[in-house]
Amino acid sequence: MFSPDQSSPAPACATDPERPPRFQPRQELGKGQFGTTYLVSHKVTKREAACKAIAKRKLVSAEDVEDVRREISILHHLGDHPNVVELIDAYEGSKHIYIVMELCEGGELFDRIVARGHYSEKDAATIFRTMMRTVAHCHNLGVIHRDLKPENFVLKTKEPDAAIKAIDFGLSTYFEPQQHFHDIVGSAYYVAPEVLKRNYSNEADVWSAGVILYILLAGVPPFWAQSEQAIFDEVLKGKYDLRSDPWDKISEGAKDVVRKMLVSDPKQRATAQEVLNHPWVREDGDASDEPLEDVVLSRMRKFAEMNKFKKMGMLAVAKTLSKEEIAGMKEVFQAFDTDRSGTVTISELMDGLRKKGVEKAASEVAELVKSMDMDGNGELDYEEFIAATLSTAKMENEDNLARAFAYFDKDNSGYISRSEVQKVITDFGLDHEFGDVNDFMAAADTNKDGKIDYDEFLAVMTASGA
Repeated sequence: MFSPDQSSPAPACATDPERPPRFQPRQELGKGQFGTTYLVSHKVTKREAACKAIAKRKLVSAEDVEDVRREISILHHLGDHPNVVELIDAYEGSKHIYIVMELCEGGELFDRIVARGHYSEKDAATIFRTMMRTVAHCHNLGVIHRDLKPENFVLKTKEPDAAIKAIDFGLSTYFEPQQHFHDIVGSAYYVAPEVLKRNYSNEADVWSAGVILYILLAGVPPFWAQSEQAIFDEVLKGKYDLRSDPWDKISEGAKDVVRKMLVSDPKQRATAQEVLNHPWVREDGDASDEPLEDVVLSRMRKFAEMNKFKKMGMLAVAKTLSKEEIAGMKEVFQAFDTDRSGTVTISELMDGLRKKGVEKAASEVAELVKSMDMDGNGELDYEEFIAATLSTAKMENEDNLARAFAYFDKDNSGYISRSEVQKVITDFGLDHEFGDVNDFMAAADTNKDGKIDYDEFLAVMTASGA
């Protein structure tokens, strides 16, 4: 059963025998298969949130338990994106597992579509671009949503320009390149044909997003019938209308995006990144819009630019995160570590990036590995990889940084001494690579008193650039 990281106290959203509740239940928001979602508010800050209480008695199989664990780890994994619902906390009580998430009060995107009939092409492109950036973010981090539909995109507030948030990752799963799945999941109107054939991968999300785009433009789904089985039959036929009203008034560019997404053969279907690069989808239709960089590669480059003290601080952050918080990046690491040796070599990193559609010169990849290889053995071990690929949200989270500071501050004095820095260098096996402890003290001890206080530590860890 899921258990929280005991080193990081979590807020309670209902009565919990292990901890005093910090969130006060206010009203019920809705019921699901396994539990109930409540509106709650923090007793001190008054911040409102949504708390999903999952009844443990309804988790009757090991698979049910694993589904909950996976949903929590995926929310941790994706949570630094502005269009993914924020996971505030998750923990286990005596009768329930609680998942506390940011409150989104603007309602479902589906309801907004119905209320307006359909958006203008400009409106549709703006919304769709945001959705596809979210899908691309998931795929870049090795996650398939598997239940993309308008109902699972909600609006943060009731304002017309409210942020769109992807929610409900209960059917989501991790994937590796070329990995295929065989269980049928998703919703009838949006399910891809290869899902119905029980042989699919992340391309299925692109099909589902294509169905959403069709609805955004036309106000009706491309495949519909009177029963679920009849809808499946239409999906398998793969024939849809781009001629009748309102399609005669819709641009060829918009139709071209739909055609590239609603392709029955997943091998011929556009990827999420290719959709984002389409002239109709790009912001203001500008063909010069820069494509998104691969998320993992971008994080590695940022890590490469850090000074030695900050890199060591990132190792400390990685060591103090819970299993749930790093489960997603563990999946990514294992996708690169093809020989299961526990390390990633230059050639494995190159192969892994190539599978993700990122071509890089061997010299550039070698330099990246060198900058991330803190113990100097020529390869990336698990903790080096995790430290180098942590999301910005986890790097800058003050609770995480407080635990990392405590990792250095062995005697709990409130300061990091020269000897404590040396001990961490030795513990990490970095003596040969990192050399003189004076380099670290110079980087962080700004008031030159011979020790590093918490504010000085924060200043180094949150500084932009190196």
